[in-house]
Amino acid sequence: MGGFRPDHAAIAALVHEGFVQADLHERAARAVEVAKTNAPVDTGRYRDSIHAEDGPDGSVLIVSDVDYAAVIEYGRRNDSRPAHHTIANALDAARD
Repeated sequence: MGGFRPDHAAIAALVHEGFVQADLHERAARAVEVAKTNAPVDTGRYRDSIHAEDGPDGSVLIVSDVDYAAVIEYGRRNDSRPAHHTIANALDAARD
């Protein structure tokens, strides 16, 4: 019996199709909007740095390029700074 054999190359290429890229960029824009709305604000620098950029292999990444973004996202145990999960929560919200 042969059974089903997925075409992995075709599946990998699908992310580069126009309709898939359009959907990814639309979801990324929603995620950026949610992240900026929910970002903690002291100076506004972190909030203003959140953006989408094209990633490897056709992905779209939601990133912040301030040097302390990881501390805001994941927290820090040594000074009891809690994790805020700004970008992770925004990605969850944009999934629908």
